[in-house]
Amino acid sequence: MKKTHYFLLVFCLLAAAGCNREEKLYYSSPNTIPNTNRQMQSPGFWIARNNCADKVVLDSAGISLFNSKTENELKLIKDFSKTSPIYAGNELSSSLRKQIDGFFRKKLYSKNSIKAGEPFYREISRRINFEAIPRQINARYGFICCYVDQRLLPTDDILTVEPGDSAFDELQNSSLDIGTPVVILHESKDNAWVYAHSPAGSGWIKKDGVAFCGFNEFKSFLEKAPFVVTVSAKSDIFWDSELKKHVDYARMGVKLPLAGNFNSEVVSVFIPGQTKEGKLVERIAYMRKADVNIGYLAYTPRNIIQQAFKLLNSLYSWGGKNGEQDCSGFVQEVFSTVGVILPRNSAEQGKVGRLLGNFSEKTDNESKVRILDKQAVGGAALLRLKGHILIYLGMYSGRPYVIHEIHAYRQRQGLGKDIIRKINRTVVSDLSLGEGSRRGSLLDRIVSIRNIAG
Repeated sequence: MKKTHYFLLVFCLLAAAGCNREEKLYYSSPNTIPNTNRQMQSPGFWIARNNCADKVVLDSAGISLFNSKTENELKLIKDFSKTSPIYAGNELSSSLRKQIDGFFRKKLYSKNSIKAGEPFYREISRRINFEAIPRQINARYGFICCYVDQRLLPTDDILTVEPGDSAFDELQNSSLDIGTPVVILHESKDNAWVYAHSPAGSGWIKKDGVAFCGFNEFKSFLEKAPFVVTVSAKSDIFWDSELKKHVDYARMGVKLPLAGNFNSEVVSVFIPGQTKEGKLVERIAYMRKADVNIGYLAYTPRNIIQQAFKLLNSLYSWGGKNGEQDCSGFVQEVFSTVGVILPRNSAEQGKVGRLLGNFSEKTDNESKVRILDKQAVGGAALLRLKGHILIYLGMYSGRPYVIHEIHAYRQRQGLGKDIIRKINRTVVSDLSLGEGSRRGSLLDRIVSIRNIAG
């Protein structure tokens, strides 16, 4: 072998080794999560161990007060039927500029693994059209008429912390189902995007996914009664009563006005549609009765646990991309079936409800387990970690168990090194996942425990 060829080969091998060291490697998790068994995969297992499974945690009046506190005191959700239609343009402009600056300061990569630089953000600024934001914004109203992504910048391009890691798009804030009310504050220069508030978050959505209307029409559709709430993981919507002409599906917890019962198997509902001009038009569609409940479910631990288990093994998706859910989206969907409106992200969800304990890194785990055992209500308590949130199920053999949507956990693999076990679905687990790793177990990382009650 020629000397030049030899050195070239060594260089390539070293370069490849360097790339491999930088790459985040995932290992598959076992089919059965550690410390769980077959019976634990059923809601009945946990309901049977819950002494207050059918006790109403909050009645409709209590839920109304709970949501009002989350809105008015904590400022974490929005009731658009009560908010002012006038917004300060300078506040919106300042908020949007801070968002761009925040991304610009991070080291983020586009889908082709190239660092996003000044040209990318300059184009985003042009598209936002800051010059068109008036001093006083007269908000427009509308409803989502098809599934849409809610983005933090008006673009379909992705930005990731690690090159090529498209599963975690930093620009994906949330996703919105058909029937979601929105308040529109601004429109992009190319008229393709609108910046809008939804009840639990704000961001950019595609304009063609919104049916626009005036406030009176907005409030009328919003407050139509009676209504149904979707209670299946994915509730199909059809144009015809024979359920053959498919419209879309709605995820769990979507509220739609009831148009009337059609027969013993099918109900008709009103869904928002668009005229050619993008205006709201009410259309009648059909759904299986088995997929909806007329009105909200009663807020009992039994109902929360049963709804959570309908999402067992559902795929994890950051920001609800592709119609799935992440950890906070999972929690939000489950509690929305009983009328409890929770904020979009886990940090904010960890601020609502009755506090049972706040914890620092020095808090011993026995104290946390004691609170879970004696004070937390299975099916009505949330456990928050930094960047994660879980629904508490109850105790079994001295261990606290949870159900949660999780991407992965770390596992110690000798010589002080961790491997990453990818789960990527909703699972039942105890709190030992990650035990011994550098990050610590789920139990080690609990920041707060709260009962979702008044």
